[in-house]
Amino acid sequence: MSRDITTSVLANTDLGNGNWLLEFGSPELASGMRPAQFFMIGIPGAATLLRRPYSVCGLPGTFEDRPDGAVQVLYKVVGHGTGLLSSLAPGAPLTVLGPLGNGFTPPDDPEVTPLFVAGGIGSAPFPALAASYEGRFPKPVMIYGARGAGDLALSDWFGERTEMDISTDDGSVGHHGRLTDPLIARLDREPQRKFKMYVCGPEPMLEAVGKIAVQRGIPCELSLEAHMACGFGVCLGCVVPVRRADETTGYDRVCMEGPVMSADRMAW
Repeated sequence: MSRDITTSVLANTDLGNGNWLLEFGSPELASGMRPAQFFMIGIPGAATLLRRPYSVCGLPGTFEDRPDGAVQVLYKVVGHGTGLLSSLAPGAPLTVLGPLGNGFTPPDDPEVTPLFVAGGIGSAPFPALAASYEGRFPKPVMIYGARGAGDLALSDWFGERTEMDISTDDGSVGHHGRLTDPLIARLDREPQRKFKMYVCGPEPMLEAVGKIAVQRGIPCELSLEAHMACGFGVCLGCVVPVRRADETTGYDRVCMEGPVMSADRMAW
C-alpha cells in the first residue's frame, strides 16, 4: 500500500559524471517493496510544481554498510529538478509517495539465471534485484552499456555480484558499440542456459532488447521510463501502446500497469 510521508536525506553521494546516490529513511515505505517499483519525490519549498519519479535502487540490506531502514535512489543530473536534488545535504526534508507501480517478478524455476540488461542510469533497479535474488538463483549475468566509462555507475558493486559484460559507445571500456552486441554474443555462446531477462534503460534500447528476447522465446520484463505528473494513474500522461489479447493495440499507464511490463505485450 502506498503512503505519502515527509522524511529527510541521510546521504547524497556524488558518484561522478552527474551520477548521484540519494539515501533517505523510509522503513514504512520499504516494507514489502519490490525492485523496479518507484517513488514520487518532492523537495518541500522548492520552485518545482511536480514531484519526480525515481526507481528504488537499494532496499534495507541491499548495501550492507547502510543504516537500518534506509533506501537508496540512483539518479543522474539532467535538468532543474535533479539539479536541486543533488544540492540537498543530510537532514534536508523530502516528500515521498510510494511504493508505486509493479516491480520485477522472480523466475518460476530456481535453475533459471537472471539476466540484467542496463543502459546508463537504467542500472538503478538492479542493486535491489541482485540482493533479493542472492542465494535463490544462479549468479546473475549483467550486460551493462553506457556512453562512456564515467556513466557506468556502481559498476564495481555489480562486478562483485554478477557475471558482467560491459559496452560503451565511445569504447573507453569494454566492447566498443551497442550493448545488444555482447547480449547476442552471450546468448549465442550459451544456447542451453535458461535465462530470464530484466531490462531498464532508454526506450530505443528497451525496444531492441525486447525484440531479441521475444524472437528467442526468452521471458523478459522491461522497466519502462516515462514522464509522470501524478504517479498513481490519474493524469494519463505516461501511457504506452500495448498489444491486447485480441491483437488490437491499446494503452496502459506506466505508473499503474507498469513500470514493469512483459516484452511480448509491447506494441513496438
